[in-house]
Amino acid sequence: MTKDERAATPGRVRFALGAVAFLLFSGAAFWAIGAFLGEGMPRFDPRLVTPRAVALIGAFLLVYFLADGLRLYFVLRALEAPVAFGQILPLVFVNLFFSNITPMATGGGFAQIWYLKNCGVAVGVSAAATTIRTILAMLVIFVSAPLFLVAAPTVGIAGSPAALVNTIAAVLAAYMAGFLILLLRPAWLIALCEKGMRLLERLHLLGAERRLTWTDALHREAGAFAAGFRRFLSGSWRLSVAAMLATIAFLLTLFAMPALLMALLGLDPDWLSVIGTLSVVTFLMYFAPTPGGAGFSELAFAGLMAGQVGEGQLVLVIFAWRLLTIYLGMAIGAVVSIRTLGPRGLRA
Repeated sequence: MTKDERAATPGRVRFALGAVAFLLFSGAAFWAIGAFLGEGMPRFDPRLVTPRAVALIGAFLLVYFLADGLRLYFVLRALEAPVAFGQILPLVFVNLFFSNITPMATGGGFAQIWYLKNCGVAVGVSAAATTIRTILAMLVIFVSAPLFLVAAPTVGIAGSPAALVNTIAAVLAAYMAGFLILLLRPAWLIALCEKGMRLLERLHLLGAERRLTWTDALHREAGAFAAGFRRFLSGSWRLSVAAMLATIAFLLTLFAMPALLMALLGLDPDWLSVIGTLSVVTFLMYFAPTPGGAGFSELAFAGLMAGQVGEGQLVLVIFAWRLLTIYLGMAIGAVVSIRTLGPRGLRA
């Protein structure tokens, strides 16, 4: 075994465990939904593989994956990063793979930064770009989810819609406050991180040399991060608008996919209601501790959509939705990650 292979082994083990956990939580959720509804595991329906169905699903997936890549590409272009769209497209699948095998999708951001570094993009610029992309999506989701709950007061999750709206507002406020502090007063967060690292050093959990290295990197990358945000805000408005439009197109195809599946199964879905419901489900997935929100997303979807999907078809719609929007991208991402990142990429 080579030195690189030995170094990559712990990372591979962690990712393998994350993949296993993802499969177990997903399988358990489907079993629980099927057992509760008396539907059992999802059964194949030939209406989903007719030429018309395949064409419509393929068109949705094409927009879904392309828009996902374009929203990051336009942000990087606004930051004057030296990348081509052909370099960004594989990153769509790398992000899908790593985001869904790590808790709260934390691995996706690190994988994207590592990938972009190999493309010649500075770490600070990559961090700024991936964070901007995430913030644009969160703004759309965090605005649409409470609006849907207000417009559809009969829908509730673990309490009243008002409670969930308040929770969304509180989380959004906290997230934006942290973002603004990092953008406008990065020294505050740097000082807090330095105190944390000194505490770890006193507890003998972090060596002095590594603390100094991390401190230098923190100062350097935080400056590049803040500069990247300022460049995005003061740069081309066309690129900023294009990034937002690509974000909306990406989320709309993600949220509308279950409605398309329901229509192909002969149902008459309320498209706006389905899109609003999926915005709430996606919001909940941001805080699910399981890899990729596995288990939580299926259960939340089932709880909200049970009254809109015909008897015997709910589990099939949930499985097909996850298969097309998550499982397919993860499978492609696993292959792309091995080819583009290699052992070094699986070491972290």
